[in-house]
Amino acid sequence: MKTVVITGSSKGIGLGLSQQFLKRGHQVMMSSFAKEELESAVKNAQELYGAEKVAGCACDVTDLEQLQALWKAAVDCFGKVDLWLNNAGIANTTRKLWDLESREIPRVVSTNLTGVMFGTQVALQGMIAQGFGQVYNSEGFGSDDMLVNGLSVYGATKRGVRYFSEAVAQEVDGLPVQVGRISPGIVLTDFLVEDMRKMEPEQLETTKAVYNVLADDVETVTIFLVEEVLVNTENDRRIEWMSEEKANAYFADESRLSRDLFSQFGL
Repeated sequence: MKTVVITGSSKGIGLGLSQQFLKRGHQVMMSSFAKEELESAVKNAQELYGAEKVAGCACDVTDLEQLQALWKAAVDCFGKVDLWLNNAGIANTTRKLWDLESREIPRVVSTNLTGVMFGTQVALQGMIAQGFGQVYNSEGFGSDDMLVNGLSVYGATKRGVRYFSEAVAQEVDGLPVQVGRISPGIVLTDFLVEDMRKMEPEQLETTKAVYNVLADDVETVTIFLVEEVLVNTENDRRIEWMSEEKANAYFADESRLSRDLFSQFGL
């Protein structure tokens, strides 16, 4: 039985990851900066999977001391941490840089990049001391070097996550710990829908056309990611859901070309 810590796990992909680990009998420390939302998610998970398997610790990943408290809470509750997933992230409003409110920039950078750095540091310090463990950092748009108007800030953070993860994986080479990345692709979540609501009409229509083909539901994606994480023993492993081969197959699938995922959300 593994103990798993997942940041940003009160909803969306993080919640889906938590559920999949729990379904397989593992222990999960859930975390989010949104305390009430986290409490509700933890309570629901405890009812489904057992109170002894799930705990929660509110945490703002931009605060190093809170991440240290998250590690301590997990060890105090479960005795160890086998897997630490830096999943927490936010997006900027999809606007060109000169139209973007400047206050969004430090929020996105501190959550998506500094938060991953702090989380990885805290987890590795604890894992090296205990003699085992794996850290996985979540990629996103920009990790693969693609460019899109309106996501310069978000994409820069995710490209940074890729470099940082590869560099730290090299630093831990030879130690009894591993650092890897998970790439979930386009997942139909509240996070995705709310981001789309902020788009200009022309960009929204273009985005919907692509997402209708490529987007998958949380359960489908997280089943794959969790199963791959659980069997992986390699350092610097990238676990990718949306491969180029899969994307090409989706665009060749007539049923996906005719999907309308977003009218239910008023988009």
